[in-house]
Amino acid sequence: MNHLNRGVSIITLGVKNVDKSVKFYEKLGWRLSPDSDPKMCTFIKTPNSTIGLVEYNFLANDIGIEASPKQLFPGFTLAINGDSTEEVNQIMQRAIDAGAIEHEKPHWKDWGGYDGYSGYFIDLDGYFWEIAYFPYCKISKEGTLLPK
Repeated sequence: MNHLNRGVSIITLGVKNVDKSVKFYEKLGWRLSPDSDPKMCTFIKTPNSTIGLVEYNFLANDIGIEASPKQLFPGFTLAINGDSTEEVNQIMQRAIDAGAIEHEKPHWKDWGGYDGYSGYFIDLDGYFWEIAYFPYCKISKEGTLLPK
């Protein structure tokens, strides 16, 4: 195996309160990994990826930069894809019930000539999550987006 050709292993988020964030993501249906160590990194396992949760200032220090106020739009979004509009609506409702803020109600959109159904919520730490159904791509049973 070519070890230089790996995918993204983990997305680490700087958060205000690791315990509150863990509870939020558990309410989304994901689980806390027993390999977590709150002094280093708390791991949340999704069916197809891992999210790391680290206190915001600790993460900046680890990178070797001074922590700065978070910008409203950090230049990226996170996404959960569903198999249907109904599933997107259910995931959005679960996120709201867990404490997220609905930023944009899911609806049909034109994505550069392709129709897609999506909306956005904001998690406890201000990260934008898109919940989307893209009928032109398949989704694996684990929830991985499988573009052609």
